[in-house]
Amino acid sequence: MVALLVDDEKRLLNSLSNALLTVPEISETVSFDDEIDALEYARDNRIDVAFLDIKLHEMDGLTLAKRLLELQPSVSVVFCTGYESYALDAIKMHIDAGYLMKPVRSKDVQEEIKHIIAKNSKKKLIASCFGEFEIFFEGKPVVFSRRRAKELLAFLIDRRGQIVSVSRLSTELLNEDSDPIKGKNIIYQAIKSLKTSLESLGAGDIVLTSGGGYCVDRSRIDCDYYRALDGDDSAIKAFDGRYMEQYPWAEETLGYLTRTLKQE
Repeated sequence: MVALLVDDEKRLLNSLSNALLTVPEISETVSFDDEIDALEYARDNRIDVAFLDIKLHEMDGLTLAKRLLELQPSVSVVFCTGYESYALDAIKMHIDAGYLMKPVRSKDVQEEIKHIIAKNSKKKLIASCFGEFEIFFEGKPVVFSRRRAKELLAFLIDRRGQIVSVSRLSTELLNEDSDPIKGKNIIYQAIKSLKTSLESLGAGDIVLTSGGGYCVDRSRIDCDYYRALDGDDSAIKAFDGRYMEQYPWAEETLGYLTRTLKQE
């Protein structure tokens, strides 16, 4: 897990970072004493959990959490504060978050990470991306009523949790010469079909809606593509130069994987 830490007091930031070093599940920590810099980082880099101070410079921790969730809807949020009253404010803003009271102790951080892992350990989709794209649930192939729904899920998995607009989905997945309005309608139908298929498995919340776009909850998907990029040796060895080969748009990611994994 990649942890983002934001606190305007460097001493407390260092203390929290040291506490996270004791947690085996945390593979990387990125620390900021400025929330604007933290947001800029989150625009282009994956984060799994964000530890946020409530009182910051330009915005409070609640607002920062909301902005982070707009960028990466699957991120887990933990507020570090000396004031329990902020929990009610978070609920009013529809932010599902954990809380650590200052001064933060290593034991408390470990317990919070265990809680996050347990919360995210719901039934997962298994995606096979190396070769042709296939999706499995509880060991069985998932059957989609629409071919386009499967391709839509493949594209969202390819984007690794980034929010993708309907216009972008239409451009990438449909014929470039198709009518824009017709194209969006086709995408909306595919989204509806995809959600229906996932809901029948009890996994409808794997596809998230945010800001008029769509993304997948990365924590609910286990796939060779993600594990290879996270440095998993077995996944890296499994890459044979093929990636979602039934989809032309996947060639860009294939090139990226070829360059990146050859350097491992």
